[in-house]
Amino acid sequence: RLDYKIITQLGKGGYGKVLEVRHKETNAVRACKCISKSKINEKDLQRIRREINVLKKADHPNIVKLYEVYETKRSIYIIMEKCNGGELFDKIIDKIGKGIMLSEKEAAKIILQIMSAINYCHKNGICHRDLKPENILFLNKGNEENNPIKLIDFGLSQVIDYNKLNSKVGTAYYVSPEVLTGEYTEKCDVWGAGVILCILLTGEPPFNGPNDGVIYNKIKNYEY
Repeated sequence: RLDYKIITQLGKGGYGKVLEVRHKETNAVRACKCISKSKINEKDLQRIRREINVLKKADHPNIVKLYEVYETKRSIYIIMEKCNGGELFDKIIDKIGKGIMLSEKEAAKIILQIMSAINYCHKNGICHRDLKPENILFLNKGNEENNPIKLIDFGLSQVIDYNKLNSKVGTAYYVSPEVLTGEYTEKCDVWGAGVILCILLTGEPPFNGPNDGVIYNKIKNYEY
């Protein structure tokens, strides 16, 4: 609070709230995640610390920027770049509702930025593990044209080492067959990006079903 002035509340969740804040010295407007430690368990706290550690090291135009972290006995305050354009997921839903989809040229611009962010992560030893349209934000309001995207939510990310990853994490539509078998590498992010590209162009995931179990079986058997 010494460095920032609260402007307004942007959202609220089970863990706490998100505020729009202004840096007193520079007047820069940023987003502040306010996390109440009493409302999260140890596992969630580990996820938050993992995300902070990844974003501290990240410096890429398509990865959301972390500015500062403040921590007290009761709370964690994460000061981040404020993205005003909303989720890629909402853009897709809006397009579907209007009966139109992105052109190949528009989809190519978005997927190029996603792949650039993934490539940066992998070169720096990080596997995101939860690529999906909900974790991709547009920086500015308005349409998608010339509007930078920002990859967010590194809570499930993992440092890459010489051993294969084995934790079954991610969101049903976007997980790769290797994740489901419990032996995979950072290339699972490339699979997730491919699923996003399919949705951008068609409005539907390549592997669909009424529940996660059905979706997982289709993925494992390549029944797209």
